[in-house]
Amino acid sequence: FQPSLRVLCCLLVSSSALATPSAPVPARTEPLRYQLGLLSRGPAWTPEQTPHTDSIQAGHRANIDRMAKLGALVAAGPFAGGGDLRGVFVFAPDAAGLDTLLALDPALATQRLQCTLFPWIAPPGLGEDYQRRAEALDRTVEGMPDSMVSFGWVMLRRGPRYDSNPTRAVRLLLGKHRDYMSQLRTSGQLVYAGDIEGTGELRGVLVMQGDSAAVARAVRADPAVRAQRFAPEFLRWWTAWGTIPGH
Repeated sequence: FQPSLRVLCCLLVSSSALATPSAPVPARTEPLRYQLGLLSRGPAWTPEQTPHTDSIQAGHRANIDRMAKLGALVAAGPFAGGGDLRGVFVFAPDAAGLDTLLALDPALATQRLQCTLFPWIAPPGLGEDYQRRAEALDRTVEGMPDSMVSFGWVMLRRGPRYDSNPTRAVRLLLGKHRDYMSQLRTSGQLVYAGDIEGTGELRGVLVMQGDSAAVARAVRADPAVRAQRFAPEFLRWWTAWGTIPGH
């Protein structure tokens, strides 16, 4: 898998002091292997809103709640706009029986939506702030709406000049890429990131703060993007407040 974003995962989590007998247990810092699900229009998708599609959507939301209560789903949310990509599921590293959980979603069962899973190597803590806040509120009212926030969701795909060979030129370019990602993290623009395991077209995902134009400017200034190693795809993602650690 892509080494540049794996290193970035380590940059995105703060280091902890050495533990002493009286000190709390240090926070986890090693990247985790989540399962990232990208939801897209399925063959049965239609733009019309009818009682039938409303029923499917209600069942879709109910299954999201079910998966979250089981602790399997740690992040979710839709993409803005009307493109083919509709939203995101992120499953916990220890989540089991994903095929069964997804089969219970009527939007997937009817092929209105389809879900493609990717192993996502990303920092720990995803969804934990949200879960702590929900537990502190001790919610008893079903369907209480979440406070929603939006981020720039950037998918780094293989560009026309992507090279899998670790040549000296590639290593130098990846070093510049890592340095630039570190600058974005320090500036607060980059709030979460991870690489996609394997050798497929999708190489990594960045979650960024800022309006769409600012996010696009920042990503296009990445030396690896300018060199066409990566080709970015930009989306606007909505998710519950607290899903992204610290946000």
